[in-house]
Amino acid sequence: MILFLKAFILLFLAAWCWLGLWMVLSYERLFGYHPDDPAESSGARSLNVTQVSIVWVGVFGMALYFLFR
Repeated sequence: MILFLKAFILLFLAAWCWLGLWMVLSYERLFGYHPDDPAESSGARSLNVTQVSIVWVGVFGMALYFLFR
């Protein structure tokens, strides 16, 4: 059972890394200037990037913790 869980965590980490790579490659589309919302400031956009980055790093860290625990 433990090996099954660790294999699942490894698969999850691989998918999570691909998601992170996709977010980096499509940065402008996800976090760039929005023509529909011209009032959005650059500070608001950087806060969005910060929040997404912190969640990504946090989940990655928790998965690594449970993988090596």
